[in-house]
Amino acid sequence: MRIKNAKVYQADGTFAETDIVTEGEFIKSDASADGEIVDAYDLIALPGLVDIRVRQAADTVYDDAGNYAVDKVARFEAGNGVTSFVGTVELPAAHAKKVAKTVVDWNADEADRHDDCAAVLGLSLERPLGHIEDAKPSPESWKDLAYDDVDTFDDLQSVGDGVFKVVDVDATQEGMHTYVGLVSKKATVGVVDNDATFAQTEKAIKAGATLVSRRWDERIVLDEKKPGMMDAAFKNDQVLVELVAHEDNGSKEDIVANFALLQGRTVLVAEDGNLFDAMRRAIEMGVPANVAIDAATSGPARALKMGDKVGSLEDGRYADIVLVDSSYHIKHVINRGKTIL
Repeated sequence: MRIKNAKVYQADGTFAETDIVTEGEFIKSDASADGEIVDAYDLIALPGLVDIRVRQAADTVYDDAGNYAVDKVARFEAGNGVTSFVGTVELPAAHAKKVAKTVVDWNADEADRHDDCAAVLGLSLERPLGHIEDAKPSPESWKDLAYDDVDTFDDLQSVGDGVFKVVDVDATQEGMHTYVGLVSKKATVGVVDNDATFAQTEKAIKAGATLVSRRWDERIVLDEKKPGMMDAAFKNDQVLVELVAHEDNGSKEDIVANFALLQGRTVLVAEDGNLFDAMRRAIEMGVPANVAIDAATSGPARALKMGDKVGSLEDGRYADIVLVDSSYHIKHVINRGKTIL
């Protein structure tokens, strides 16, 4: 396939009028480009979006296991410009394992995976026990609820394919840095934004956490005299911060300010289940287009340590391409080298 005449988004945040050539599932600039020619005149070519927190989409809660649900969500995501995603799952551990097996089985069954389905990269293990206000487990029930121990995590991960890509932790929990140090060798560890102190957060980061989950929109205020969780995240360049772009909990000005503060270190998440809409909404609010695009593509790819496969239109990456108009409305979606919309 050769896509001609598009303004192609580059890894440096600029746009260039150049062709995109694909071969099979991959972008390959030196390929012969036999086959389909796509004239993308007056369109913008973006990398397929990468969503690391799919909770609900297509009227389906992803946590509800079942191949039909996985298929339905994967089709919804691809049709909305998200070509790779990570579903979410919560406690208890036995339930998380059941959902994990469903995802692994679905990925293994080629008959279930259609061209118009986004790639299901795996799962994120959310809401560590200490962060659930209503959970007051007795010592006897701890093992049934918790996954904040390495043996339980290894058991979950053994379902196959390193299925858990993101694991949330509560940095306020005693001894959590030991767990982070071990788990971070096998998955991305995200610190839940709560009442963790600067010292607790920095301890988790030094142990291997590379993500901070910030799920509301109030302006981030750094405080040198009384530093907190976000100060620790900001201090460490390797840490990415999840941001939302919705005015329910913050003003437009606060949202724009947060993206400006954390340029190059943001991962956009969609509380309403549609990452593409969240990206476009951020741009309409005044977030620079390249910052919003990176937060929905290369940022999450970096968070998942998969930047060599997804999140950009560079050679060797999957041919996941979204063609949009100047107002960032989707016109075509190319998923692993095949046009699905």
